[in-house]
Amino acid sequence: MSKETFDALAERKHATHPITRQIIDRECHVGLSNRAVFKLVISRLVEGYKTYRSMPRESRRKFLQECIDIHRYNRAEYQAVMYPSYE
Repeated sequence: MSKETFDALAERKHATHPITRQIIDRECHVGLSNRAVFKLVISRLVEGYKTYRSMPRESRRKFLQECIDIHRYNRAEYQAVMYPSYE
């Protein structure tokens, strides 16, 4: 992965809501699928799925996109650490 791509992922991750970021960073393994990450994060909301469904559609999509951004960055960081490229 190029440095520009990695930096763009880092920027998107740090632009997300800190609570969402904290849940994914602490409780989600990088090997989980996006669907598993969604389920875990939604279950950690105050009233779970009920809270998620009460959000407007645009907010839900943005929320799920933020989850993907955070998880994608975590995977990229894991790969950079475990399989370094010395270029």
